[in-house]
Amino acid sequence: MIVAIGILFMATAIPGNAQLPNTMYFMPGVPQSNRINPSIQPGCGFYLGFPGLAPLRFQVSSSSLGWSDLIYQHPDPSIDSLITPFHPMGDKQGFLDQLDDVNYILAEMGTSLASMGFRAGKSFISLDLTARADGNVYYPRGAFDLLFNGAPNGSEINLSGLGADINVFTEASLGWSRKDFILPGLDIGIRGKALFGLANLNTKSSEFNIATSMDMWNVQSDMQFNVAGPSFVTFLEDFEDGPPVEIDETFFDVLDPRRISSTVFDMQQFGLALDAGISYRPFRQLLFSASLLDLGGIDWNNAAGGSFDFEYDFEGIEVNPFTGVDTTLLTELQDSLWNAVSFMPLPGGSYFARLNTKLFLGVSYYPVERIGFGLLSRTDFLNEKLSQQFTGSVNMTTGKFINLSLSYSYMSRSFNNIGAGVSFNVGPFNLYLISDNIVSGALKPLDTRSFSFWFGMNLAFGWDRYSKRSKPVDRPMIR
Repeated sequence: MIVAIGILFMATAIPGNAQLPNTMYFMPGVPQSNRINPSIQPGCGFYLGFPGLAPLRFQVSSSSLGWSDLIYQHPDPSIDSLITPFHPMGDKQGFLDQLDDVNYILAEMGTSLASMGFRAGKSFISLDLTARADGNVYYPRGAFDLLFNGAPNGSEINLSGLGADINVFTEASLGWSRKDFILPGLDIGIRGKALFGLANLNTKSSEFNIATSMDMWNVQSDMQFNVAGPSFVTFLEDFEDGPPVEIDETFFDVLDPRRISSTVFDMQQFGLALDAGISYRPFRQLLFSASLLDLGGIDWNNAAGGSFDFEYDFEGIEVNPFTGVDTTLLTELQDSLWNAVSFMPLPGGSYFARLNTKLFLGVSYYPVERIGFGLLSRTDFLNEKLSQQFTGSVNMTTGKFINLSLSYSYMSRSFNNIGAGVSFNVGPFNLYLISDNIVSGALKPLDTRSFSFWFGMNLAFGWDRYSKRSKPVDRPMIR
């Protein structure tokens, strides 16, 4: 299990959909803005993204903790030093008060391998090929309670909830949007996605408890998970001294382009997903919009069902001042942990794991032609958990050349999120940089619980012809 999980976590360290910055939702001048709402049409007539940079994106967020909860100034003002909650003078209870019973860290990365879009009358067509890695890691409050307060005699320590949900895959998508669909001012959009799985870890259940007494600690764990890997990985049902997975090393010895292509676009681990969006402008200055993203998932076939079924009576470690530590119990514990891991065939030979679906609800108002205000609600549907975010933004456009946005968000149970976005065009070159936390991260990096950025570079044409059409107040009510 350790090796398999390590492979999956290392896979998430490479560019892999990613977090969508809320600041981008109302920001004009970004060709890939249809990624966050498929009904949005770019102001250009055609765009072609630079491979790897259309866009390059990254996000990490913590549900409960920021850097200032982990590293802070010594409480004695006469001592110029940073400490952690583990320091004797650290605020251990304050640290614990920040935590829920089960907390999570969300990390998402992505890069676009190919991206293009073009206008066809009132419609806009977009095509994208994206490498994605999405991961959520869950950890219980009880783990830190145990570290800080120990395990008093007769106590019950609950460490349930420990687990992870990780997806690594390739996404090919086709998007279509239509202006003035049925009614003037009503725009719709839809994007279909073909998903090709590379690796997955999906925690189904996680029970972990420790009961203490004067004589021993009784440790019990019952964790169930599914795991899947690329075609060159085999999960072993029977293993003793070696790792629980077998890797075909010939895949790396001979990098056959056809074999690499069949791994990246693995039809044996295939899935479908859908994005949908709608925008409605009842009058010139006001716009209501909504979008639902990543509705779907992947059927994983090169997979196994795993379990960590562990029960152990820990009676302590004997330390002799003359002979040192008796390692017999440590060796026995290590063997027990290793033997607690098992893989088994799945019923039907495969399992389904969904993506993290996202729901956006927005309203924007432009009191003057080039300056507008937006309010956005975002809900992420994680595994048995919801992540809620709210964003307010001020947006300004000059049309083709420069577009700016400044945002303020509540996310990760924190109001300390000031973001910004800028998009500009130099000839046919379109560049943009967007982040929900870049301003607050620069001013107070230790107080930030999340960080995200989107950087994009495109060749874009047809701004002069279509930029007026993209202005939020440029549509007449009567035609």
